[in-house]
Amino acid sequence: MMHTHYDNLKISRTAPQEVIRAAYRALAQKYHPDRNGGDAEAERVIRVLNQSYEVLSDPIKRVAHDAWIAQQESITAVPPAVATPTVQRPPPPTPPPAPPPRRDQASRVPSPLLPAQDPLIPRLLAHVFSYWFIYLALGIWIWWANTDHPLPATPSIAPKLTSSPPPKARYVRPAQAPNGYSFPLTNGYVDGYPLLFSGGMSSLTVDNTQNDSDMFVKLVNLDVAVPTPVRHFFIRAGSQFRASNVVAGNFDIRYRDLSSGALSRSDAFVLTETTTLEGTRYTDMTMTLYKVRNGNMKTHSLDESEF
Repeated sequence: MMHTHYDNLKISRTAPQEVIRAAYRALAQKYHPDRNGGDAEAERVIRVLNQSYEVLSDPIKRVAHDAWIAQQESITAVPPAVATPTVQRPPPPTPPPAPPPRRDQASRVPSPLLPAQDPLIPRLLAHVFSYWFIYLALGIWIWWANTDHPLPATPSIAPKLTSSPPPKARYVRPAQAPNGYSFPLTNGYVDGYPLLFSGGMSSLTVDNTQNDSDMFVKLVNLDVAVPTPVRHFFIRAGSQFRASNVVAGNFDIRYRDLSSGALSRSDAFVLTETTTLEGTRYTDMTMTLYKVRNGNMKTHSLDESEF
């Protein structure tokens, strides 16, 4: 049975954005790990809900998902071919054999009489006809040699005109995050996204003081089967933001330059918590974003589907 993102959020395929947001909020509150005591199943469900909401809240991704649903339904709707039985007609009856002629009838048919021929006449006729064909062939050749014959027309092949690719759509800075909520006026978390993997002691400060562009940043956990964003925050140009109380694990950050639309991803890093005699040691990391990729971390270009 086909399962869709609409089924995950328990909504119809024609649901508007406000219904999608309301369904996502209700389910996210129900399965939030903080309310379920760190239950692994609840964390799995919240990841599925996040993925479904990210697809359905993005108009382009939603159209692609609807097209996939239609394709699957068209495949299952094709009925199997029904073989039409063929009716074989009986062969026509074999006519009875004709009766053989009677002996007395065959004996009564007279044999044709051939006139006697002189053997010299066939030789003369063959000699005349052989020379007649030679004269005829010679006359045809002389007529052909004195007649102008136009050369066969060579078909002209017009060169193919290769169409230039359509111009790439110009980037326009979005006024809202992919979930439909507006970006905050100051540095902070974007509304509508849950704060996952909370309750830890580690922190991460993302420094954007070297840039003149605002950034939309995702902190992504890499310990699960599918990399999952656990924090979504907005950082204004020339400032920084601190994400606190993050549990230990493997992470990277993925961010969009809101001025140019460029996407980037950092190398993976580790946030640790270690218990010692003096207490708990934890990670307090700072990552600086540079317009030119030469900061204190290596960055890589990122595809839209990976953001």
